[in-house]
Amino acid sequence: MSQVLAALGILHETAEQTRIITPYADGLKAFEAFLAGAAAPGAKLRTMIYGCTLQPFFDALIEAHRCSADVKVIFDHTQATGRAEAPQIERLCEAGLVDGEHFLIGTSPVHHQIVHLKATVIWTPDGKVGVEDGSWNYSTNASQQMNDLCFTASPGLADYYTQAFERLWAWVLANEPQYQGDAR
Repeated sequence: MSQVLAALGILHETAEQTRIITPYADGLKAFEAFLAGAAAPGAKLRTMIYGCTLQPFFDALIEAHRCSADVKVIFDHTQATGRAEAPQIERLCEAGLVDGEHFLIGTSPVHHQIVHLKATVIWTPDGKVGVEDGSWNYSTNASQQMNDLCFTASPGLADYYTQAFERLWAWVLANEPQYQGDAR
């Protein structure tokens, strides 16, 4: 079965996971602890996110950037232009993160649909890797709703998400200049 799934581009593996369901568990506290791994020289963070208004996430991006971590985020276009998310993205610019270098705003490569993923990959300087994914948007309301967050220690899953990230990053740069920088 693993060979069939791999041939289809599907990751199949067993990995160490921690899953929580909000509002029964504190998703924000768990997510902040996860993000702390990005605030170090040599760390690397990649995020693809739909619905991102969570101030602690933006604070963590800014802190990671200040610490010389390699930070890149893809925000969904439909959400990034909203009244709650746009000011947070402006904070990134004010803190020195560069549109087109540290973050992009875009859509899915098929019919310009939404980027509905909610996933972050962090590599720490000591070689550890963690992936956060699930239904939990990066917003304060997400912890009050029925959502799940999954934290996985898996180089395979990290590579899987990173490959998707790199493909989407290249596609957005090539096909959606209208959502970047001064064009916004």
